[in-house]
Amino acid sequence: MEELSSEVPQEGGIIKKLITGKLGLVDTFWGAYFLGGILFNVIIKALQDVSALFIFNMSYAVYILVVCIGVWKAASLYQGKVYWAILAKITAAISIVNSLVMLFALPMAIMDI
Repeated sequence: MEELSSEVPQEGGIIKKLITGKLGLVDTFWGAYFLGGILFNVIIKALQDVSALFIFNMSYAVYILVVCIGVWKAASLYQGKVYWAILAKITAAISIVNSLVMLFALPMAIMDI
């Protein structure tokens, strides 16, 4: 006979919740986007080595792209005041454009050095 489990099935890990917007707009925007961005920028500002600086900038651009997808989806699911969702989407759209420019322009600039 099969044993019954009292454990509640997980809906996925934190990364899956982040990307799908199920982490919530507040946690996604202020936690992953804002605080994660500050952490990356503190590390980037402290780096002296050009190779490490390049790698962290590229990692930051990819990180922001992934987080902005989560911010966009969380804003779409947001049940609160509409203007918070709109502002979050505007911020995400600007950051996505900035990250894409960084992903394409930075390697080209490095090649010219």
